[in-house]
Amino acid sequence: MQKDDITRLVAIQGFSVRQIEFGREAVQVETREKEEKFYHKKRHRAKVMRKVPKKATYLIPRVDIYLERDEAVYRCSECGREYYTYDHSEPYTARDLPYGKWKSAWIHFDKVYVNCEKCVVRVESLGWIDSRVRYTKRLAEEVARECRLFQSIKTVAERFHLHWKTVKEIDKEALGRELNPPVFSGVRKLAIDEISIKKRHKYATVVADAERYRVLWVTKDRKEASLLNFYDQLGPEGCQRIEAVAMDMWKPYETATKERCPNAAIVYDRFHVEQGFKRVIDAVRREEYAKVTGRERNAIKGLMYLLYTRPRNLRRKDRRRLDEAFKLNRRLFTVYMLQEELSHLWSYTYERAAVKWFQRWYSWAIRTRIKAVKDFARSLNMHLKGILAHCKHKISTSFLEGMNNKIKVIKRIAFGYRDFEYFFLKIRGAFL
Repeated sequence: MQKDDITRLVAIQGFSVRQIEFGREAVQVETREKEEKFYHKKRHRAKVMRKVPKKATYLIPRVDIYLERDEAVYRCSECGREYYTYDHSEPYTARDLPYGKWKSAWIHFDKVYVNCEKCVVRVESLGWIDSRVRYTKRLAEEVARECRLFQSIKTVAERFHLHWKTVKEIDKEALGRELNPPVFSGVRKLAIDEISIKKRHKYATVVADAERYRVLWVTKDRKEASLLNFYDQLGPEGCQRIEAVAMDMWKPYETATKERCPNAAIVYDRFHVEQGFKRVIDAVRREEYAKVTGRERNAIKGLMYLLYTRPRNLRRKDRRRLDEAFKLNRRLFTVYMLQEELSHLWSYTYERAAVKWFQRWYSWAIRTRIKAVKDFARSLNMHLKGILAHCKHKISTSFLEGMNNKIKVIKRIAFGYRDFEYFFLKIRGAFL
């Protein structure tokens, strides 16, 4: 192959290939774990077994490509001015994309420092590589593309024979360029929910567009300040544009929304309301189970999930079992029917009709003389405005619950994240 053909194949703008060398490079990869004995610090003479990753070394094909300049034109990386002379140069080596079977490819060239009139001595600007990294832009683009395919950083690092920290740096920088600053144009309705990011009740707040189903913002904690930070990013005009916000009954979210978006209607999510009544059913079931004995206790035992299930979704044998339990215990029958009736509240389109229906349901719940039911009914009555807002704004956080499953997959693939900024970028990148 001629020299010009090789230059076109390498495709480095402003440079031509001077020399190519082929060889092999030793790389280390982790294989199966092995066990070894060691002395524990706190157990002075006790030998403890621990698992240590076993590393294997093997050779891969390597190609070294030496470049020379086509033109003596040097551009300052700060101001962009062009010069025909330079202060000094130094040899530089950068990693490039693999070439066929040569999995390890290295580019060798002279990096030039320009004596700029405005910026003093600065490194030159090259279009195909950043000034402070040891890899080409096209390699970084390919690595970032691979990281989007729901695979771990370790897998991508092994494929390109890079360190995992380098792969993380490339992916984080690519996500930052694509997602920051966030675009909030056209956002009229929001959905807010929390996700678990760590053990011991460590949460993050997720804000999504309730019409286009994309994640707009992720921030640590679920405090009022966390959501206020998002509204600051949204700006006064954006806050005035918000018509409705779907959320659970978490007070800090509601307070922050009322403060920054006074025109927005707060819509309490149906899923969280029904989940609250399921807890009431479970409390009544446990209370009744503790009071009764004999046949009635056997009938109540193991009914928890059947009581959560709607009548139309029950199998024939499950219906028979519930009927038997309801004949023996009327209180369970009452809370089960209250649950079924409550689900009809979200089928109303007109607020006035919904209010009349709720008043009948509320009167029935108060007359049951079941403390857990009465407390729940009074709580709903206090938050009735947010529940009835669903008549006008048909939004909820149900799609966010589906997104949470995908977020769990992202976290599980990586075996957790220590860099929460990177984790939040991964979440936003997965729901564009």
